[in-house]
Amino acid sequence: MSALGEGLVVDAPYLLLVHPANFVLQRDFFSFGEPLALSHDEKTTFIQTLNTHFAEDGFRLISGASLSSCYLAVKREVEVSTTLISQGTGRDVGPMMPQGEDGMAFQSLMNEAQMLLHEHPINQARERQGLPLVNSIWLSGGGAADALPRAAHQPDFIVFANDHLSQGLAKWAGIACHPLKGLAEVATSGKDAVMVVEDPGDPERDWFALLLKALQSRTVEYVRCHFDVHGMTYTLTLKPMDTWKFWKKILKPESYFKMGEAG
Repeated sequence: MSALGEGLVVDAPYLLLVHPANFVLQRDFFSFGEPLALSHDEKTTFIQTLNTHFAEDGFRLISGASLSSCYLAVKREVEVSTTLISQGTGRDVGPMMPQGEDGMAFQSLMNEAQMLLHEHPINQARERQGLPLVNSIWLSGGGAADALPRAAHQPDFIVFANDHLSQGLAKWAGIACHPLKGLAEVATSGKDAVMVVEDPGDPERDWFALLLKALQSRTVEYVRCHFDVHGMTYTLTLKPMDTWKFWKKILKPESYFKMGEAG
């Protein structure tokens, strides 16, 4: 779906997201280190190196439109379950490695990539610059858009998002997806709206302050926020009247939340 959101047309039965990864050894396990930002030249070399090595295994890396996006095209359909890289922050990545019938094949691919990148010129240059090393790859997502069932009725809401996954899902569902610029677009759309905010802590876009203001002015009927925390979803629902219940905020803030498994 992310590839669809980027406008990529890939002739492959199966696609996986590929993330250049920095693994850090803790006391008895590996976790993700600093987020990696590759330059254009580094990304080009990274893809060429892995494609040359894995050409005979039926794997091919494809560059996305942005420096952070990359995909693994597989020549056959596979059965594998993966974990998003965002869910592994500060945790043991071992249990989050690819699972399923073809899980071991992708774990082997990741291990080979780790050995291939160990003393690669990319990392030698990054080490001299004091930058975190690209010492492995992380695979997540996975699937083919054609394999997803379509809804019987087209959803009647608008999506506001900047990330490729949300844009791809909206395109696949046949609904409008607009850039995430400001709350005014949501309030004046005249329809239910879904906002996908990747970084709610961005100081330039204090979405929660904007949403609170919209609730207090009754510009919107209600706001429902979903927070994904390590595989669990916390849902916060607020109506305009709730903004005045100061005693509830102080004494029982947890009463606003409902918890469920992420899905």
